Amino acid sequence: MYLRQEWSDPRLAFDPAYNDGSDKLKLGDGYWERIWTPDVFFRNEKKAAFHGVTTPNRLINLHADGTVWYVSKITATLSCPMRLHKYPLDTQSCPMMFESFGYTMEHIVYKWLDTPVQFEKKLELPQFRLVNFTLEDCSQNYTTEFILKRDIGYYMIQLYVPSVLIVILSWVAFWISIDAIPARVTIGLLTVLTMTTQSTGARSQLPRVSYIKAIDVWMSVCLLFVFMSLLEFAVVNVFSRKEIRQTRRSSFRKLPRRDEEIALEQVNIVTHNGRDFRESREKRFVRDPEGRNRARSIDKFARKMFPLGFLSFNLIYWLAYILG
Repeated sequence: MYLRQEWSDPRLAFDPAYNDGSDKLKLGDGYWERIWTPDVFFRNEKKAAFHGVTTPNRLINLHADGTVWYVSKITATLSCPMRLHKYPLDTQSCPMMFESFGYTMEHIVYKWLDTPVQFEKKLELPQFRLVNFTLEDCSQNYTTEFILKRDIGYYMIQLYVPSVLIVILSWVAFWISIDAIPARVTIGLLTVLTMTTQSTGARSQLPRVSYIKAIDVWMSVCLLFVFMSLLEFAVVNVFSRKEIRQTRRSSFRKLPRRDEEIALEQVNIVTHNGRDFRESREKRFVRDPEGRNRARSIDKFARKMFPLGFLSFNLIYWLAYILG
């Protein structure tokens, strides 16, 4: 940035006649060390440095009335306490606080210039957009806050769109046959593990804070949806494999004695047209048709309710964090 300062020092006033009639004089390099300059420092500075390539990037102009115009090029790293409740849909306010290091208001009083802050309209930052700034006078120090709105494009591509596709992929199981158990189990486990991995990766880029962020809400709900789709298959599988006991009757003629020893235990002798027949009752378990129909009904219900529920969550989520 370019830090611009202007002050009046009557001791430096001069007669324009001695400067070829010009009322402005450009002082050479190093003059800032030979005249009085304000001892401005950044209160929330972490690291800062002047630029000196190829010559010191400083400028001093002296006017005939003793007004000094001092401009210096500075690179500074300033602390900015961020509030990540709405991350990555957040807007941050980062202060730039400066004041005199050794003088009090009895000696130095700061006032904003007519154009206090200027920045490039096409300024591009990796994750943010500089949308505005505010000016404050705290009597003890001057503070300017830059309003930075986080650019959500990166997070849409890397987090939101992939997680939406994973949730939609988990719904594919609702259209697969209830007998295709390996396929449905594979889709359910794959989507749950993928969503868990993505959620862990998203949180690893952030500082460990104790409050819930917008990205935490999104990832948790997406994980809940894919987990519920896996539980839905478990319920469908229970109904589709439900069995009922069915009794089947069969009859055969009287067998020799040696064959009777290996016949079924539950045998009754019946008489039909003067002949003896043996009747057996064979008990077995078969799939319950009503249970399979109920399983298909659950799948049909899930095909509608899961997309509707996820769409409702999206409406509430985006309205709450964008408009809130």
